[in-house]
Amino acid sequence: LHVSGSISVELSDSFATYLGWAQRWGQPLTLIGDGPEDVAEAQRQLARIGIDGLGAASGPTRELAGGRLASYPVTDFPGLAGAWGAPGLVLLDVRRPDEWQGGYLDGAVLIPFWELEDRISDVPAGEVWVYCHSGLRASISASLLDRAGRSVVQIDDDWPRAAEVGLPMAPAAQA
Repeated sequence: LHVSGSISVELSDSFATYLGWAQRWGQPLTLIGDGPEDVAEAQRQLARIGIDGLGAASGPTRELAGGRLASYPVTDFPGLAGAWGAPGLVLLDVRRPDEWQGGYLDGAVLIPFWELEDRISDVPAGEVWVYCHSGLRASISASLLDRAGRSVVQIDDDWPRAAEVGLPMAPAAQA
């Protein structure tokens, strides 16, 4: 669950990097964390990239959302294999171009996650199943797609499992 209309970025060592890429510069930002220590850590990380003076709140998301909760399905690559070929299924790869060149799911569209907010209109119509290498960038991207009103399914899985479960792969680019 997340606050409807928000960008969801997990607090980790790379939080500021990912939020800095996903959030348009100068756009208002309010941090929400489980506790004051999480909010303080996020503020420290963001100050290192020049983002400060933010609104912030801590506590259970259900309470902070004021009834504006949103969610979307989360699955893994075996879940995608079970849905493969469903009408209207759109595959969105949000990895880096160099990762894409190493191989990708057949029929997928590449939009690196840091470009997604500006390129939402480039995502084909349909239910968007979004994946990356480990699930983190797919999570951020799913929240951006949800905020834009798109139907989305986040794939939270490690990329090598896609081949292990037999999903159709496009060949790696030739050097």
